[in-house]
Amino acid sequence: MAPRKPSRPVRIHLLVFPRSTPIVPVGLLDLLRKAGALAEAMGQPRAVEVALVAAARRRRVRTAGGLELTCHHTLADAPRADHVVVSPADPEVLDEVSREPATTRFLRRAHAAGATLASVCIGAFTLAQTGLLDGRPVATHWAFQGQFRARFPRVELRPQEILVDAGRLLSTGGATSFLNFALYLIERLHDAEVARAAARMFLIDERKSPQGAYAIFAGQKQHGDEAILRAQELLEHSVADGLGVEAIAARVAMARRTFIRRFKAATGTTPRDYQQRVRIEAAKRRLEASRARVSEVASAVGYSDQVAFRRLFQRQTGLTPTEYRQRYGQVASPLLATAPASASSRRRRSTA
Repeated sequence: MAPRKPSRPVRIHLLVFPRSTPIVPVGLLDLLRKAGALAEAMGQPRAVEVALVAAARRRRVRTAGGLELTCHHTLADAPRADHVVVSPADPEVLDEVSREPATTRFLRRAHAAGATLASVCIGAFTLAQTGLLDGRPVATHWAFQGQFRARFPRVELRPQEILVDAGRLLSTGGATSFLNFALYLIERLHDAEVARAAARMFLIDERKSPQGAYAIFAGQKQHGDEAILRAQELLEHSVADGLGVEAIAARVAMARRTFIRRFKAATGTTPRDYQQRVRIEAAKRRLEASRARVSEVASAVGYSDQVAFRRLFQRQTGLTPTEYRQRYGQVASPLLATAPASASSRRRRSTA
């Protein structure tokens, strides 16, 4: 009987674009490499080949910040892969990079040949450009979700999700969510035991908060409508005053219906939704910086109904006010931890 031929290694290609964020492909390359060694040490070896693929004519790519990476392949000579990961480009070149026809063709061919495609952060723009995500769910960085919706209205955006699995189409939220994606991929390649061991080895929090907990609301103000700009300032500086839509409309000398229509046209949201986002953002800052009770925080940002406040807070952030404070409040901050004073410093204080 002829000896069994060893199975082909699982191939993972990490796309690298000119001016892409180098932490993603380099970080994934290192994590997956070390996870392979960890799996082998645990008696679960599996051959995995991870390669950088330059989305450019040459293998040497200058990434964001000037770091140059020498890739293993280019799009033109890359062998067939089982997984292709789309790294995020620098926001300044996002539109140009995500619309590159050569990349779109490469991703479509890879998917047609059976590969699983994945995007990290705003790499979702490049993946969506293929059309493969139409009617499918996707995650991307919270700060670019409005732009993504406008450009890809047929894609089902999941604003809170850190990682979305749509079969052979995976996507993650903000940039460092690639760490959670790495664990997810490690579990697929090996098993849950290896993934848990990797999380402990690499100090990765498997319980990452929903994206809404990280989002910082900054209303759209590049619209040129002076009256709406005044209305936005009123909403932002009267968080606890409880000014209603009618009162704000009257301050800027507009009828209610006209005000709502112009406000939504200028900012992309209704005055009521804008006010709620402003209030929740103010509540987040208070929960981070003070020890006030949740009921006091609710009152300070204009909510007399605590139940309604908690429900709205959780809908926008994915966490309850108490959970948010536990994760991001002063008590939880590792930056506030202090090392024990040295003997010499104690002596200095005692003689001061």
